[in-house]
Amino acid sequence: MICCSHSIPVAKLRGVPGAENAFIISGWSWLRQGLLAAILQSRKDISRLEDYLEAIYNLNEEKGYVSAADISERLAVKPPTVSNMVRNLADKGYLEHKRYRGMRLTASGERIAKSVIKRHQVISELISMLGVDDQTAYIDTEGIEHHVHPSTLRRFERLAEYLRENPRTLKALRDFIER
Repeated sequence: MICCSHSIPVAKLRGVPGAENAFIISGWSWLRQGLLAAILQSRKDISRLEDYLEAIYNLNEEKGYVSAADISERLAVKPPTVSNMVRNLADKGYLEHKRYRGMRLTASGERIAKSVIKRHQVISELISMLGVDDQTAYIDTEGIEHHVHPSTLRRFERLAEYLRENPRTLKALRDFIER
Protein backbone atom coordinates (compact mmCIF):
# COMPACT_ATOMS: atom_id res chain seq x y z
CA MET A 1 0.00 0.00 0.00
CA ILE A 2 1.21 3.51 -0.80
CA CYS A 3 0.65 6.61 1.30
CA CYS A 4 -1.50 8.87 -0.84
CA SER A 5 0.23 12.23 -0.33
CA HIS A 6 3.88 11.33 -0.76
CA SER A 7 4.01 7.94 -2.50
CA ILE A 8 5.82 6.52 0.54
CA PRO A 9 5.34 2.81 1.13
CA VAL A 10 3.14 2.34 4.22
CA ALA A 11 5.64 -0.17 5.63
CA LYS A 12 8.10 2.72 6.10
CA LEU A 13 5.50 4.67 8.07
CA ARG A 14 5.15 2.20 10.93
CA GLY A 15 5.59 3.97 14.23
CA VAL A 16 4.74 7.36 12.76
CA PRO A 17 1.79 8.92 14.63
CA GLY A 18 -1.30 8.90 12.45
CA ALA A 19 0.22 6.51 9.91
CA GLU A 20 -2.01 3.65 10.93
CA ASN A 21 -4.49 4.94 8.39
CA ALA A 22 -1.80 5.23 5.70
CA PHE A 23 -2.61 8.87 5.20
CA ILE A 24 -0.25 11.78 5.77
CA ILE A 25 -1.52 15.28 5.12
CA SER A 26 1.71 17.27 5.31
CA GLY A 27 1.78 17.85 1.56
CA TRP A 28 -1.85 18.90 1.35
CA SER A 29 -1.92 22.37 2.86
CA TRP A 30 -5.57 22.94 1.88
CA LEU A 31 -6.58 19.77 3.71
CA ARG A 32 -4.37 20.60 6.69
CA GLN A 33 -5.94 24.07 6.93
CA GLY A 34 -9.39 22.54 6.77
CA LEU A 35 -8.56 20.07 9.51
CA LEU A 36 -7.05 22.82 11.66
CA ALA A 37 -10.17 24.93 11.17
CA ALA A 38 -12.33 21.95 12.15
CA ILE A 39 -10.24 21.31 15.27
CA LEU A 40 -10.39 24.96 16.30
CA GLN A 41 -14.15 25.05 15.71
CA SER A 42 -14.54 21.88 17.76
CA ARG A 43 -12.58 23.43 20.65
CA LYS A 44 -14.70 26.58 20.40
CA ASP A 45 -17.88 24.46 20.49
CA ILE A 46 -16.62 22.54 23.54
CA SER A 47 -15.69 25.79 25.30
CA ARG A 48 -19.14 27.21 24.62
CA LEU A 49 -20.83 24.02 25.83
CA GLU A 50 -18.74 24.10 29.02
CA ASP A 51 -19.60 27.79 29.57
CA TYR A 52 -23.30 26.98 29.38
CA LEU A 53 -23.02 24.01 31.75
CA GLU A 54 -21.00 26.12 34.21
CA ALA A 55 -23.53 28.98 34.03
CA ILE A 56 -26.51 26.64 34.50
CA TYR A 57 -24.85 24.96 37.48
CA ASN A 58 -23.93 28.30 39.11
CA LEU A 59 -27.37 29.82 38.49
CA ASN A 60 -29.06 26.78 40.02
CA GLU A 61 -26.78 27.02 43.07
CA GLU A 62 -27.50 30.75 43.44
CA LYS A 63 -31.24 30.81 42.74
CA GLY A 64 -32.47 27.24 43.03
CA TYR A 65 -33.75 27.30 39.46
CA VAL A 66 -32.55 28.29 35.99
CA SER A 67 -34.40 30.10 33.23
CA ALA A 68 -33.32 30.80 29.68
CA ALA A 69 -33.46 34.52 30.49
CA ASP A 70 -30.99 33.98 33.36
CA ILE A 71 -28.58 32.17 31.06
CA SER A 72 -28.97 34.85 28.40
CA GLU A 73 -28.11 37.56 30.92
CA ARG A 74 -25.23 35.62 32.53
CA LEU A 75 -23.53 34.76 29.24
CA ALA A 76 -24.49 37.97 27.42
CA VAL A 77 -26.10 36.10 24.52
CA LYS A 78 -29.47 36.49 22.85
CA PRO A 79 -32.42 34.31 23.95
CA PRO A 80 -32.64 32.39 20.63
CA THR A 81 -28.99 31.41 21.05
CA VAL A 82 -29.78 30.10 24.53
CA SER A 83 -32.76 28.14 23.21
CA ASN A 84 -30.61 26.47 20.57
CA MET A 85 -27.89 25.56 23.06
CA VAL A 86 -30.40 24.28 25.64
CA ARG A 87 -31.85 22.00 22.97
CA ASN A 88 -28.34 20.89 22.00
CA LEU A 89 -27.40 20.17 25.63
CA ALA A 90 -30.61 18.21 26.14
CA ASP A 91 -30.00 16.22 22.95
CA LYS A 92 -26.50 15.35 24.20
CA GLY A 93 -27.89 14.20 27.55
CA TYR A 94 -26.36 16.97 29.68
CA LEU A 95 -29.59 18.71 30.54
CA GLU A 96 -33.23 17.93 31.20
CA HIS A 97 -35.51 20.67 29.99
CA LYS A 98 -39.25 20.94 30.31
CA ARG A 99 -40.67 23.78 28.31
CA TYR A 100 -42.00 26.52 30.62
CA ARG A 101 -40.92 24.49 33.66
CA GLY A 102 -37.19 25.10 33.72
CA MET A 103 -34.17 22.91 33.40
CA ARG A 104 -31.66 20.95 35.41
CA LEU A 105 -28.37 19.30 34.67
CA THR A 106 -28.14 15.54 34.36
CA ALA A 107 -25.43 13.70 36.29
CA SER A 108 -23.06 13.92 33.31
CA GLY A 109 -23.83 17.62 32.80
CA GLU A 110 -23.21 18.32 36.47
CA ARG A 111 -19.94 16.37 36.39
CA ILE A 112 -18.68 18.48 33.48
CA ALA A 113 -19.86 21.71 35.12
CA LYS A 114 -18.07 20.87 38.37
CA SER A 115 -14.92 20.03 36.41
CA VAL A 116 -15.01 23.40 34.65
CA ILE A 117 -15.63 25.19 37.95
CA LYS A 118 -12.68 23.40 39.56
CA ARG A 119 -10.43 24.30 36.61
CA HIS A 120 -11.59 27.89 36.90
CA GLN A 121 -10.88 28.02 40.63
CA VAL A 122 -7.41 26.49 40.36
CA ILE A 123 -6.30 28.68 37.47
CA SER A 124 -7.81 31.82 38.97
CA GLU A 125 -6.15 31.20 42.34
CA LEU A 126 -2.74 30.61 40.79
CA ILE A 127 -2.95 33.68 38.56
CA SER A 128 -4.09 35.81 41.50
CA MET A 129 -1.24 34.47 43.65
CA LEU A 130 1.14 35.85 41.04
CA GLY A 131 -0.22 39.33 41.71
CA VAL A 132 -2.38 39.72 38.63
CA ASP A 133 -5.30 42.11 39.20
CA ASP A 134 -8.77 40.56 39.56
CA GLN A 135 -10.17 41.70 36.21
CA THR A 136 -7.16 40.47 34.24
CA ALA A 137 -7.09 37.23 36.25
CA TYR A 138 -10.75 36.62 35.36
CA ILE A 139 -10.20 37.27 31.65
CA ASP A 140 -7.09 35.08 31.57
CA THR A 141 -8.81 32.31 33.50
CA GLU A 142 -11.72 32.30 31.06
CA GLY A 143 -9.25 31.99 28.21
CA ILE A 144 -7.22 29.19 29.76
CA GLU A 145 -9.79 27.03 31.57
CA HIS A 146 -11.13 25.25 28.50
CA HIS A 147 -7.73 24.45 27.03
CA VAL A 148 -5.60 23.25 29.93
CA HIS A 149 -4.65 19.57 29.97
CA PRO A 150 -5.62 17.64 33.13
CA SER A 151 -1.98 16.89 33.98
CA THR A 152 -1.12 20.59 33.64
CA LEU A 153 -4.08 21.51 35.82
CA ARG A 154 -2.91 19.07 38.47
CA ARG A 155 0.52 20.72 38.45
CA PHE A 156 -1.10 24.17 38.74
CA GLU A 157 -3.11 22.85 41.67
CA ARG A 158 -0.02 21.44 43.39
CA LEU A 159 1.90 24.69 42.80
CA ALA A 160 -0.93 26.76 44.30
CA GLU A 161 -1.06 24.38 47.27
CA TYR A 162 2.71 24.71 47.75
CA LEU A 163 2.54 28.50 47.58
CA ARG A 164 -0.35 28.58 50.09
CA GLU A 165 1.66 26.42 52.49
CA ASN A 166 4.84 28.47 51.97
CA PRO A 167 3.93 32.15 52.18
CA ARG A 168 7.58 33.26 52.29
CA THR A 169 8.19 31.52 48.97
CA LEU A 170 5.09 33.17 47.54
CA LYS A 171 6.28 36.57 48.73
CA ALA A 172 9.75 35.97 47.26
CA LEU A 173 8.17 34.91 43.95
CA ARG A 174 5.93 37.99 43.82
CA ASP A 175 8.87 40.24 44.73
CA PHE A 176 10.89 38.67 41.92
CA ILE A 177 8.05 39.15 39.43
CA GLU A 178 7.57 42.78 40.44
CA ARG A 179 11.24 43.72 39.91
